[in-house]
Amino acid sequence: MPTDKKLLWVISYHHACNDGTLVALIALLPILTEQMDLSYSDVGLLGLGLVVTVAVQYGVGRIADRVFSRFLLETGAVLMGLSFALLLLVNDFAGLFSVVILMRVGAAFYHPIGTSWITRKFAGPYLETALGVQSGVGNFGVIIAMATSGYLGDLYTWKAPCVLWAIMNFAAVVLGLLVLSDASAPRIDRVVSSGRSRETLHRMLPLIPAIVAGGALYQITSTFGPLNLTSTDQWDAGKADLMFAVWIAVGAVTSYFFGVISARFGRLRLLAAGYLAAAVSVSVLAMFTDWVVIAPVLVFYGAFLYVTYPALFSFMTDSTHDDERGTAFGILFGFQLGGGALSVYACGIIADVLEDPAYVFVFAAALSVVALLSLVFLRGRGAHAGRPVRGGA
Repeated sequence: MPTDKKLLWVISYHHACNDGTLVALIALLPILTEQMDLSYSDVGLLGLGLVVTVAVQYGVGRIADRVFSRFLLETGAVLMGLSFALLLLVNDFAGLFSVVILMRVGAAFYHPIGTSWITRKFAGPYLETALGVQSGVGNFGVIIAMATSGYLGDLYTWKAPCVLWAIMNFAAVVLGLLVLSDASAPRIDRVVSSGRSRETLHRMLPLIPAIVAGGALYQITSTFGPLNLTSTDQWDAGKADLMFAVWIAVGAVTSYFFGVISARFGRLRLLAAGYLAAAVSVSVLAMFTDWVVIAPVLVFYGAFLYVTYPALFSFMTDSTHDDERGTAFGILFGFQLGGGALSVYACGIIADVLEDPAYVFVFAAALSVVALLSLVFLRGRGAHAGRPVRGGA
């Protein structure tokens, strides 16, 4: 396999391990809420731990723009594997929260390092395909985690998926050290000035509502979707997780074809369609728990929502300089994860106060509408988010 393609697949495997580990914990929440007597507010507080990722991620992105090191990618994988190994020793909320914080620190490394590495290495006509591949492989890891964690927890113990994903992350470290040692790190031409972060943020402002909503929709749906189903007597954790694994699986397929779809319809239209589909879908999820209704809705929802993520990555690549790419993705994922963290925390409180997790999807629908309106406004102004940056500063 050519070195560049090997690099793409190894980095993408890190993406699968990173996101799969995070989702494996989410998939276990229906079991953990029962065994550790967690409230919906406790679940929201666990989601708020994402702010740790936001803070650390920005710093990692800044470091990557100065001295790019492949070992930063492996540092994140080590911390993710270690967090799930320590999870085997946990038996209460305090211990669970502590391990989640460590996990959130580890999760801060992949996106500013892995995604920016790919955009630098594959800049050109292959970029959107490469972004689609890394997004799709990441989604595949999430599918495995969501589809298997609940079943393993029901059949054996909730600690079984912890062993699996600890091994997966440590394998990523070994694979990375063996393969990435032969791959040259992208060259950084100049050091990013302190004012460059403000310039980068200014270019990103038109898309901030969409970025925040994208992160919130993913976190709310994956966290409270299975919990909403298991709150009824007809669903166990394994079956509920499987329904949302289908949601992710459909998204993984569409992510692989992002390049073709984007060329045909345009990135801004894809984003608008994604948030319109999300608003409709989560509204249905708020009202129904029958699998005959929610199964086709989740297919529809996943097909549209998941192409919005590589679309946003592509916009960021076109609208930022090469030497600020780590900072740009650090900011992007900061808003995305920050929006997800605050939204999940708010949803936990909403679910506790109203004594029904279905109401969190009403909140998600409102966020979708706000994102859609921001894109309509952007289009109406004749603005072109993601206008290519040419040359220097």
